[in-house]
Amino acid sequence: MKKWMVVLVVVMLAVPAMAQLAGLPIAGGALADAGLRASGGIMVGDDFNMYGVRATFAPAQGLALFGDAGALDPDHGDMGWAFQGGAQFTLPLGAPVDLALRGVAGLAGYDFDGGDVSMLDLNGGLVVSKTIEQLTPYGFVGINYIDSEVDIDHGGKVSDDETDLAVAAGVVFAVNRQFSLYAEIAHIDDVFFGGGVRVNF
Repeated sequence: MKKWMVVLVVVMLAVPAMAQLAGLPIAGGALADAGLRASGGIMVGDDFNMYGVRATFAPAQGLALFGDAGALDPDHGDMGWAFQGGAQFTLPLGAPVDLALRGVAGLAGYDFDGGDVSMLDLNGGLVVSKTIEQLTPYGFVGINYIDSEVDIDHGGKVSDDETDLAVAAGVVFAVNRQFSLYAEIAHIDDVFFGGGVRVNF
């Protein structure tokens, strides 16, 4: 009985943990800047923190491709890993605000006392932003799907999947043409706060 209580708790924690991987942080507006960008930051939640870095490349006008590598730091479990990749396409609408479609797929996992958790995540939605001199406020709304699997040592596997509304809002402050800072708040089954730095090359 105790073993299944542990499984239940771990599955419940896996969903908010993955929220930190699920395309988050957005960390920018809807426009795809030409060239290469590196960014790094942290997201903080009730049950998990995440530390990660991202490389973004814009191979064509309005299209940005990015990949993330990070570490999940759960309150109940060992530090784990997280990887994701995605794309963002700026819609050529000529609207008063910039709009982009964004999609991300990710994998993550971590160990706990008695087993391990692995997660697959898919996230997609719309980014809206407006650049006003050095500031770029932005927002995101979309859907997040997560499939979690808990593998209990000598006890089999339990899986669970969930689909949630994903929302985020933040602001980017351009210190100069090369460096910028961002701050973000997001909600995917839980509330997360994030911040970091971006460097353009």
